[in-house]
Amino acid sequence: MPTLDLFVVLYRRRPEAAETLVTLSRIDFRSLGFDVELHIWDNATSVPTSPSQGFLPFKCRYIASQGNEPLSKVYNALLRNSISSYVIIFDQDSTVDEAFFRSLAASIANVRADVYVPVIKHEERVISPGRLRWIKGATVARPKVNALLPRDFTAMMSGLCITRSFLLRLGPRPFDERLRFYGVDTRFCRDLAGHAGRAWLHDAVLGHDSALRSTTDSRAALERQIWLWQSWLRVFDRNVGEVLAIRFYVLWKAWRASRRPHTPVKFHDLIAEVFR
Repeated sequence: MPTLDLFVVLYRRRPEAAETLVTLSRIDFRSLGFDVELHIWDNATSVPTSPSQGFLPFKCRYIASQGNEPLSKVYNALLRNSISSYVIIFDQDSTVDEAFFRSLAASIANVRADVYVPVIKHEERVISPGRLRWIKGATVARPKVNALLPRDFTAMMSGLCITRSFLLRLGPRPFDERLRFYGVDTRFCRDLAGHAGRAWLHDAVLGHDSALRSTTDSRAALERQIWLWQSWLRVFDRNVGEVLAIRFYVLWKAWRASRRPHTPVKFHDLIAEVFR
């Protein structure tokens, strides 16, 4: 029976109000052939609130942190306290069902891979996986499921199932701790390719809310965009060509953003924030 450690990071949300935990609580993992332990990290919580008794019908560990810890550091910390053969990382706002784990079980049983990747949709549109063309990425509108992904693939972190053996190959901190909230997934996919890892796209579809796509407040959206640009400077740093190219690309993106109507920040202020 495969052993799974599930990581869920909450941000100012009670466990019973997190879509991921609500949907996971409805799944009978034993009937699907998995031995599961859930690891919850409650980030930036002022009052720790562990899951109520009976809410989660499987083994669970709960950690509360008042600091808004970077996701990369959270994932590495959780890994140090887990022992299962496979690790799955979920965001707090993913919709998971039994079909996801049935597909995963079939893939693990029949395909040798280092990472098992689901299709992720936001409002019926595929937002993961994608492909990188040097420093430019794009989603794949009609991904070929039940197939190996190309080396230049990228994927959102939520729903990724990673083998323990591959995580050990990446060292004691497999997730790049220079990254806070954005770019952790892209960097991991690049590191996977750099270590000749194999990624299998199975046919599960994960529903997911996307903060960048859902935020309607212009200031909040711009702040998230700045975080994303900052992450690119860490993700694309393998050689001088990448370092220069990503800086020019960020400058161009910031200039375009500053030209939009009602943008509250001028171009030079945007750049100062991104490169601070």
